[in-house]
Amino acid sequence: MKIMIDTNIFIDVLLDRDLLAETSAQVLTLCENRKIIGFVSASCMTDIFYIVRKHTHNTELAYQAIGKVLDIVKVCSVTNQEILKAYAFHAKDFEDCLLAICAKANQCECIITRNTKDFSEFGIPVFTPEEFLQDK
Repeated sequence: MKIMIDTNIFIDVLLDRDLLAETSAQVLTLCENRKIIGFVSASCMTDIFYIVRKHTHNTELAYQAIGKVLDIVKVCSVTNQEILKAYAFHAKDFEDCLLAICAKANQCECIITRNTKDFSEFGIPVFTPEEFLQDK
């Protein structure tokens, strides 16, 4: 099974957000143990670096966070074609639209996010970590 993982799932774990980190970590553990194949977009990686560095005030910790992410998921390519599709869609949130388009391009079965309503218009199943884990 292939899944696309939104930035907020990684941030839950990396910043140890109360009440959210545990189930997000369980999803990432499934990826780490190769039970499922996790994907992220390239922009997710830059967002993670920025958020961790801003939160910790430590560039080295931000690089360590990126290293951990790279150990457990694959970064999908974002081509001109995906950008053009997202642009043509004219969604309220371009980044979420692009993530959904990349998920489809990489044959992901769903997107895991904390913001399921933000993805409702893109025609791909979307789950919170808790919803996703109910079937696992």
